[in-house]
Amino acid sequence: MDLNAETKLDLLVIKQAVRDCGSKDIDISSKALSYFISSDFKKLAKRNQIDADMVRGAVGSLSAYPLLSRKKLANDMAKEIDAVWVKKIT
Repeated sequence: MDLNAETKLDLLVIKQAVRDCGSKDIDISSKALSYFISSDFKKLAKRNQIDADMVRGAVGSLSAYPLLSRKKLANDMAKEIDAVWVKKIT
């Protein structure tokens, strides 16, 4: 696997975790939020030169919104990940 493919997979993991943060299933959203405070996420962020604290802050703020708003915001964040990060390496 080349570096771009590995980086793209890493970013797609982040994108799915962000989307999962907006899930109506509390178990899924809780696990997704937990991922962002895990050592695995910290390693992924460091490997890809991503500001882990900024991402944690953004996804952490989602929990303050009602479900429909949270879901829409999570989807908007996922679209931004595509537009800003994933498309750069494709």
